[in-house]
Amino acid sequence: MTSHKFVAPLRFGVFELDARTGELRKQGLKVRLSSQTAKLLLFLLEAPGEVRTKEELQQSLWPGSKFMDLDNSLAKVVHVLRETLGDLASNPRFIETVPGQGYRFIPVGQQPSPPPSKSGTSQKIESVAVLPLATEGGEPDLAFIGRQITSRVTNALAKVAGLSVLAQSTVKHNRLRPANPKLIGEALHVDAVVAGELSRHNPDLFLNVELIDTANGRQLWGVHLRQNGESLVESSELLVREVLQQLQPILTSKQNRVAPISSRPHSLRLRKVSGNRS
Repeated sequence: MTSHKFVAPLRFGVFELDARTGELRKQGLKVRLSSQTAKLLLFLLEAPGEVRTKEELQQSLWPGSKFMDLDNSLAKVVHVLRETLGDLASNPRFIETVPGQGYRFIPVGQQPSPPPSKSGTSQKIESVAVLPLATEGGEPDLAFIGRQITSRVTNALAKVAGLSVLAQSTVKHNRLRPANPKLIGEALHVDAVVAGELSRHNPDLFLNVELIDTANGRQLWGVHLRQNGESLVESSELLVREVLQQLQPILTSKQNRVAPISSRPHSLRLRKVSGNRS
């Protein structure tokens, strides 16, 4: 893959794309990216803020081909790219769907990549709000499980010494889940928010969660999990346990640890699609 427009690698958020090779890295670590999704990402990055129409995307991804179902084909490639970037369709930070037109890349300080920094230090997170999980499809069962996961994560983090966790009632009262993380931080006076999206594609549950710094909107951590959803309650407990195990080193000191979740039967095995720690 080559691009005459870009010579130096491009940075957006914690990612870096080499336009010449299509290689994507997150904080220096290579991220698996198919040729098709790499083409889509580069095409969107070439015109940040501008809508790329479905016809333009078709010519870029499948030149000379005719599709009976272009919308579905595009949706699949966009879905894979969003999963790779840890992006949420309901609250996008990178790729926005423009209904009836196409997609656009949300500008996020796109620029040539500077030399790696050796400091690597970040501000300590002392306060956090766990936002209600977004759920797809309007399924009552899925919405209930989403509320249970939000509640379990909130209650567990509230036990961490030195960490201030906003009460669920306070978060619900403000109704700020779809808003910009910076605005949420200003409204709720927290250093970070835990946001995510829960969906079900029978029989599996998919949970995408990220920790966002409200000062600058930067993703501090993110993970995409997949779990067999035949037993929603047991599956949700496994998802909660994995989320807390990964959040634990970020939000606690060496002396403080999130209270462990009781173990579940080994027959229910969590399958991690992709997970990255910042």
